[in-house]
Amino acid sequence: MRDDVPAIEEAASRPAERGPLILAADVPPAMTVFQYIRAVSDYDRLVATVRPRTGRRSRYMYALEPELVAALTASATTLAAEIGFRGWRHAEGESRSYGGISLTWNPAHQDALDPHASTLGTPRNSREAFYWSATQGHARLRDSYFDTYGFRTRTPASRHGELGRFIDGFTRTLVRSRIGIIPGADVDATDRSYLAREGWHRDEPVFENLRLNIPLVTDPNFVFQMAGEAPYHLAPGYAYTWDTHRAHRVFCAGPTRTMRIHLVLGFAPWFDWVEDEQAWRANEYFGRVHPFDMAAEGLLHPALRLARS
Repeated sequence: MRDDVPAIEEAASRPAERGPLILAADVPPAMTVFQYIRAVSDYDRLVATVRPRTGRRSRYMYALEPELVAALTASATTLAAEIGFRGWRHAEGESRSYGGISLTWNPAHQDALDPHASTLGTPRNSREAFYWSATQGHARLRDSYFDTYGFRTRTPASRHGELGRFIDGFTRTLVRSRIGIIPGADVDATDRSYLAREGWHRDEPVFENLRLNIPLVTDPNFVFQMAGEAPYHLAPGYAYTWDTHRAHRVFCAGPTRTMRIHLVLGFAPWFDWVEDEQAWRANEYFGRVHPFDMAAEGLLHPALRLARS
């Protein structure tokens, strides 16, 4: 029998009046925080019952005010200059073609990475093994790269200027987030291997982590691609969401010297971190509102407005 079973059964049998309060200290070492949440809550059943009211789309676009985009761009470019580029970590070293600056970190991270590199990969995985379930080499999943809800502490970069004020305006807990950077001058866009293989990965289901991608500095050579679809450029002025549990990637399709800078913000849509309790609590949208609808209906941030696409 797995050593985490008694802890799961004990949490599931707690009196109902405690509600869906899930203590971080109860998470067994062999599980991520969210695996434990799934085990002790009604999450799996409820996910199967909730459909987006905004309809099934390949992507959702949210229009942003030009003044906000300009202010976020100024903040992010200042951070890129002052903190510097951190390359994505993998077993073979550190990537020169993708990286950025972490906006959240886990002080107890197994890899003991610098806070501003905390969400940028792990030296335990090869560069080809960053799919959502590629947990080989991780006997302990709590406080690992895969423990999304462990990345809940904001870094100093996340509190900088307009970027910090923008993040403060979100209603849900920020998890696993970064400023994503592709240094175009360091990418060989004529390399057929790079063009064919670069960056393919899967992220968590949107019910676990709802991601917003906000382009700030870019040019048409930088593209996004979902498996089975043609690549396309992400234009500034919008925030984008997709079902990033499907395989996808970003890459540089042509020569450029632009340093592409995007915000990649992740949010726990159905569970909120309660600092005083050191616990997660199901919020009022748990099992009732699809994460895509939370963004589209202004429940995530008042500055987001669903655009026609």
